[in-house]
Amino acid sequence: MHQRPIPRPFPGATRSRSGLARWRSNRALLTAVAALMFSGARAEAQEGNPAFPGTGATAWELSLEEALAIARQNSPAYLQISEATESADWRVREAYAAFLPTASATGSMQYSGRGQQLIGSFTGDDLGAASTDYYISNYGLNVNYSLSLGQFYGIASSRAGREAAGARVEAAEYDLESRVVLQYLAALRATEATEVAVRQVRRAEESYALAQARAEAGAVPGTDVLQAEIERGRMAVGLVRAESAARVERARLLEIMGVVSEAPLSLVSTFEVFDPEERVGAVTPELVGLHPEVRALREAERASGANVRQAQSTYLPTLSFSAGWSGFTRQIGNSDFLLAQARNSAAGRRADCEFWNSISAGLSGPLDGYPRDCTGFVLDAETEQTILASNEVFPFDFEKQPFSLAMRLTMPIFQGLSRQRQIEEAGVQARAAIHARRAGELGLRTEITAASGNLLAAFDVVEIEARNRELAVEQLDFAQERYRLGAAPLLELLDAQGSAATAERDYLNAVYDFHGALVELERASGLRLRPAEVEP
Repeated sequence: MHQRPIPRPFPGATRSRSGLARWRSNRALLTAVAALMFSGARAEAQEGNPAFPGTGATAWELSLEEALAIARQNSPAYLQISEATESADWRVREAYAAFLPTASATGSMQYSGRGQQLIGSFTGDDLGAASTDYYISNYGLNVNYSLSLGQFYGIASSRAGREAAGARVEAAEYDLESRVVLQYLAALRATEATEVAVRQVRRAEESYALAQARAEAGAVPGTDVLQAEIERGRMAVGLVRAESAARVERARLLEIMGVVSEAPLSLVSTFEVFDPEERVGAVTPELVGLHPEVRALREAERASGANVRQAQSTYLPTLSFSAGWSGFTRQIGNSDFLLAQARNSAAGRRADCEFWNSISAGLSGPLDGYPRDCTGFVLDAETEQTILASNEVFPFDFEKQPFSLAMRLTMPIFQGLSRQRQIEEAGVQARAAIHARRAGELGLRTEITAASGNLLAAFDVVEIEARNRELAVEQLDFAQERYRLGAAPLLELLDAQGSAATAERDYLNAVYDFHGALVELERASGLRLRPAEVEP
């Protein structure tokens, strides 16, 4: 995998334990409800998925860095893309192997039974071929070598394809990290929203207890108790919904990581809000060229250009060489037929010898070399055994055939329009890659501009919401004291509680909107903008 030229987002987020545990001892109701908060995000176990860390009551304390490392090792979507580098490596090896000769070996065995055989337009009897059974075997070894300029372009094309595959994996890893960070933040937001809901339940409990005490003292009517109890029920419903949302977000985080865990999941990384103006100023549109997604698009553009040159090389000549070795065996299956042929041949030769002896004797002067002794043309037992032994050649007593060597130069002239079509298709893909790269660069420039503005605005909103939350808490404390002293109705206290709850939720949303905007700017710019933090 290629080394990415940019750092990963949030490389040193700090650890902290959730503060929800401190609410568990307040009241029996809170104890029962808050115990649900850290129930594990249970994802259905799927075959082949790793489990982290398994079952048990101990919470799995997961930091962001651990989540990123696990996701790189187990995310199915990312691993599918990363597997492409293996096939790209083999395409490069294949391109280099095109400069090596190819070799093939063949072998066969055949049996041919007795009967008439058709040889072209004639039968075996027409050609005087004997009708018997045969055993035939043969072998062949061929070596071929070809050379063309297209092989050199093939190497360039495959190497460019490998670079493009590596860049796509790099971009996929960067995208995976951004998704993990965003989902980790979403799970943290949902967890803290649950803590906010717990505080709201606690406040509702306190208001209910206060209304009940005042009603028993006769200071307020019983309707105040009923109204406070209704408000307490509403806050309890909000807590249940917040806990459900937190479980869903943690399950989604595990899904992106590609793992299954039945242990309670505790997210232990924290993120601080900081003034981003100085770092936003360092983000310029020129950084687009360093982004992994743009690099992947540029490598795809290079690969498509190499494919065009490879397609054009089909018009160039090819020089090829070939060499071959071969051999065969042919064995007659009927030994009686073989001996009969040999005896007939010997008898024919003896008859021929005697015929010429008689001719020579009838002439006034004998023929040169005549008369001859014809008694030698007799097939004795030793000769028959020699003939039978020479027939035992099947299947591996081969008779070699002559060695063959050939050289051929091929110049393609016209092969329809297939080559031109391939060149045009490669050209279309190359131009499309150029447009895709330009579109990616323009899109990232726009994203940088939008994300920079969103981050600055999010920081301003955090400061405003922080002040609103302080004022809402002060207002709630004042309303509680006024109600305790009988200077304000219950409705004023409930309104203050609602304002405090809204202010806390708005502040929480503002904080995580800030972190989300920061991640989006990091993703668009390819830079780490969060200040370095130290692990405790």
